[in-house]
Amino acid sequence: MSVKVDHRFASDSYIFLINPYISSIERYGKEVGDIGGHQMPLGIYYLAAYLLQQGEGVEIIDAESLLLDHGKVVQILKKTSVKIIGITATTVAFRNALALAELLRRELPNVTTVIGGPHMTAMAELTMQSGAFDFGIVREGEIAFAKLVRFLLHNEGTIEEIPNLYCRNSDIISRGTSVEFVPDIDILPFPARQLCPDISLYKPPTGAYRKLPVISMITSRGCPYECIFCDNNTFGRVTRFHSAEYIVAEIKDVVQRYNVKEIAFLDDTFVLDKKRLYKMFQLLKDAQICLAWSCMTRVNNIDFELLKFMRDNGCWQIRFGIESGSQDVLDFIKKGITLEQVRNVARWCRKLNICASGFFMIGHHIDTPNTIQETIELALSLPLTDVIVTVNTPIPGTESYNRAKELGTYDESDWSSLNYWTPVFVPNGLTREIILEKQAELYRRFYCRPSVLLLQIRKIKSFIILLKQIRNAVLGIRFIKKV
Repeated sequence: MSVKVDHRFASDSYIFLINPYISSIERYGKEVGDIGGHQMPLGIYYLAAYLLQQGEGVEIIDAESLLLDHGKVVQILKKTSVKIIGITATTVAFRNALALAELLRRELPNVTTVIGGPHMTAMAELTMQSGAFDFGIVREGEIAFAKLVRFLLHNEGTIEEIPNLYCRNSDIISRGTSVEFVPDIDILPFPARQLCPDISLYKPPTGAYRKLPVISMITSRGCPYECIFCDNNTFGRVTRFHSAEYIVAEIKDVVQRYNVKEIAFLDDTFVLDKKRLYKMFQLLKDAQICLAWSCMTRVNNIDFELLKFMRDNGCWQIRFGIESGSQDVLDFIKKGITLEQVRNVARWCRKLNICASGFFMIGHHIDTPNTIQETIELALSLPLTDVIVTVNTPIPGTESYNRAKELGTYDESDWSSLNYWTPVFVPNGLTREIILEKQAELYRRFYCRPSVLLLQIRKIKSFIILLKQIRNAVLGIRFIKKV
């Protein structure tokens, strides 16, 4: 059943950007309702904003949030003057992106299709060999896609001048001679959220926000750390930051447009630039803007005083990547943190009344029954409010992927199974059943404790969220039982 929205698009919009439909079963391996929430696909909203800045007519169809299958997307496009279609895809969503592109080739044969996103960046040659896409763009897409549009629609420039581009002409695949990143990301306009038919379609998972409306923001690109499971090929290892002035201007914009009450910062390392953080909140204070907010960061780039400053300026929840309770495993995956840092930060968050969520992973390359048990015991010993426990999934383009077949068995026959919940990789000495049993054990033992249940209740700030929490708890129990 699809969300009812008005699909009338501007007559001069020749470009459509599409986030293809993917079900919760495909994304999580099980039917989990809206536990996972719906995050705005900011990549294509940035891309749309840059095209609008260049004077191009562009529209967005987020088929995932609108629950539009491929056929309905094609029906919508047939009623427009579309000439260029850009499709974004992660690895888990690529099968759907490919199916949509193949349908478009049959139903709209004169339309140019372009693929971008993390999967294209990780597996460019193989993606283009599918034959479903005319062009592919790796890494950041704003400048490359805008140049491609000018070439295709206005006959400006040459193909050879376009960075980050792959072309398919008959059976020949060629690639551009240069790879570029946007050096100063402050030149990019804010994401074109005005193209969204209903901003309320997007919100973090239930329990990960306190006030509505809530929007997601990304304030930097790139990550300097070397975790082997993380694919940072799209944005690179050099971190580029939006300035404090840019971030505050964007916050002012969403507050004015949508009366936003809360921000979810999605940067992997939001507090990496501490001077920027302090300046940002001084500017917000000067503008008399005070919002609730949450973020992700690492335990090795935060301290008690910084946490106190964050709390005093609206931060109520922080998500930390902990991954394992074994220091040997942490060192192997190049996490760059210590168990002592983990314990200190969790303790500080509890003291400051900040909700601390921990990301854990079961089935690392060198995991054993003993190291997995250490992970479970660590999670139970920490004063965390929430845990997210995924299955180690070597994603193409990562060091984890390159070493998977050396240290275990890896089934990549179905990319849609690379969803972080299906054990496509089984380390030597473990079994698929052990991985799933230990994942379920960690969830069960963590949440079935009175102290944690009380913390969950304290997070609830509205009756609607309470009802959703109860429903999602039932779904979560079913999910754990099934795995």
